[in-house]
Amino acid sequence: MRDTHIELAENQPATAGVGDVVTLKSGGPRMTVMHAGPVGFAEGHWLICQWFDERGELRQDMFAQDMVQIEPRLISAAVAKLRRSATRANRRA
Repeated sequence: MRDTHIELAENQPATAGVGDVVTLKSGGPRMTVMHAGPVGFAEGHWLICQWFDERGELRQDMFAQDMVQIEPRLISAAVAKLRRSATRANRRA
């Protein structure tokens, strides 16, 4: 009898694509993937991501796929409200 090995998709790490929201596994802001794939000056699968820093300035950097984790696209109303309140508090300070 032949032994068959089947890998389920849920056991494989998800690959981020353009438009996905990711964060660094080490922490940090939510970033939007603008490019996913090879780049001319480095081997492998890379993500070029954009995000706004704490001063509201647009930032962009390149990360290896294994450095990030995919985040849910939707933010719950409670989290959005907390972020809005924190932003207002920072403006007053």
